[in-house]
Amino acid sequence: MRLPVTLRLALLVLWMGPGCPLDIQVREEADAGCTGQGCVLACLGDRECPEGQRCDDAFGQCEPGLRLTQPCPDSVSCPPLAFCREGRCARPCSSGCPTGYLCGPESQCIETCEGLTPETLGRFCESSLECARCGFCADTDGAKKCHQPCQADAECPGGEPGGCQLIPLSTLRVCRQP
Repeated sequence: MRLPVTLRLALLVLWMGPGCPLDIQVREEADAGCTGQGCVLACLGDRECPEGQRCDDAFGQCEPGLRLTQPCPDSVSCPPLAFCREGRCARPCSSGCPTGYLCGPESQCIETCEGLTPETLGRFCESSLECARCGFCADTDGAKKCHQPCQADAECPGGEPGGCQLIPLSTLRVCRQP
């Protein structure tokens, strides 16, 4: 029994499959951030990269590795121009702070919070490296504690007037703590 040509053509199309529209879309984009070894994400700063990755300043793409202020076993594990100090990746401000970081009280680059509260907020500290991500170690009331850095009241929890205060003897500002 012979099948009509149109039926054979229809069966051939069904057998081969229409393909994956997503696959076609990815191939049509200018390499979609993919190289021979896998896909990479473009970035301007570490916060744009998934956990366990950091933004490579030179190439503007996410790469596996530790970020500044994260715990480190040695300096080789830290980003370029950084070293392992007090068990955390540290980069002196004299090397310039990457996008998303600012110069902290001890002249080390500290990640800006941009709405994130430091996990160590209110803990006693000796240096900002003890405050981990998004924290400054500052003495605002007779004791050194981890504070959230800010530039304006709106960046502090509640956004109340006077919430962003100047650190004594400094040009840096931190959110008032309750």
